[in-house]
Formats: sequence, C-alpha cells, structure tokens
Amino acid sequence: VSEVFTRPRHPYTAGLMRSVPRLGQATTLKAAGTPLPTIAGNVPSLALLPKGCSFAPRCALAIDACRTAVPPLFAATSTRQSRCLRWEDL
Repeated sequence: VSEVFTRPRHPYTAGLMRSVPRLGQATTLKAAGTPLPTIAGNVPSLALLPKGCSFAPRCALAIDACRTAVPPLFAATSTRQSRCLRWEDL
C-alpha cells in the first residue's frame, strides 16, 4: 500500500497523491494563501465518456494512443497493475 503513495503507476493516482496535504503542509499552505494542488479539467459524464482512456483529456502525459483505445492492463510489478500506456514514465 505504501508504494501507491510513493510510486503511483497512473497519472490520476499521482494527481490524487499530490492533492493530499502532508503533515504540517496544510497549515503552511493556508498561511501562505496557497490552495492544495488539484487535477485540472472536469470529470467526464458517465454517459459521455471519451474514447480511449477516460483520464486522457485531463492527463499531461496523454499521447494519441491514449485517446483511441482503452489501454490494456499492465503488470507494473508483481503485486501492482496499471491501465496506463505511460506508467513507466511516472
């Protein structure tokens, strides 16, 4: 489980981990008037999911292949999987 926090294998997971305040960080950010990081864009409607990876429109790592077909499930480690074509780049 700790590896999900330290080495995410999908850009969405990485975005979620960046948005979680670290111990003491929330107080520092609040004092500085700095908001926590967010994931850009809007969540797509379940009725209008984009073709390909549903996170591709919001993903900074997306390539053309991400927008054309749902990525296969990759064995990132012996205990973890990722449905991201660029999981090794994270």
